[in-house]
Amino acid sequence: MLGDKCADVVLKAIEIGYRYIDTSPSYGNEDAVGRGISLSGIDRREMVVTTKVEREDLRPERLLASAQRSRDKLGLDRIDLLLIHWPNADVPISETLSAMRELQLSGVISHVGVANFPIAMLDEAIAGASRAGTKLFANQIEVHPSLPQRRLVAACIARGVRPIAYSPMGREDLGHPSVLGVAERTGRAPAQVVLRWHIQSSVLPVPIPDTGEPAQITSQFELFDFELSESDMAVLGSVGPEKRYFSPAWAPVWDPQD
Repeated sequence: MLGDKCADVVLKAIEIGYRYIDTSPSYGNEDAVGRGISLSGIDRREMVVTTKVEREDLRPERLLASAQRSRDKLGLDRIDLLLIHWPNADVPISETLSAMRELQLSGVISHVGVANFPIAMLDEAIAGASRAGTKLFANQIEVHPSLPQRRLVAACIARGVRPIAYSPMGREDLGHPSVLGVAERTGRAPAQVVLRWHIQSSVLPVPIPDTGEPAQITSQFELFDFELSESDMAVLGSVGPEKRYFSPAWAPVWDPQD
């Protein structure tokens, strides 16, 4: 989503109460996201803004330039969380994290993290961050009812790394009979029950819903005036078969699912 529509959606989301915004150079909308934040007039301290560095920009010189470019496009004094969007085996992780630490020390970013890192790579990143003098804040991963990633989520939590779920509703999960059944029983939209499932699951991560429609933005924020029963939680936690929607040619070897 680009241009004025993106800025309007960000503005609407902030007005409703959203305080976490996620973007990336590869999305092509950092400038519009920044414009929406600026139009809102919100106190910057109330917002958490995440962007990413792409796998072709993980060498220090390119990474530093990418982060500066993102900050300029967003129009912010700093980036709250900078993620390595995808691992790149051709670039030593310690080299990348040392450059990210440099960005922390210079005030360009506040926290460092990764995305799409399976357990073995996560451990390498944690060790690399420690050597660089920093800590890994988060691992953004694909999580939804048909891909709960329990093993990886638990590994993140055990290591003190915050798991953040992207694509939290999947692409087909909202039409799954189990999801539709829970939605009918609770009188809620399918998206609402899936997002509520994320919130109620103590081992599941913070979800990032993605939408460009104002009505959906509102609906997806109305999650705190109802609860799912234990049986409904169990139903949503057993949606299958396993489906992974984001696995490009350069993806790492994924962890097995339980």
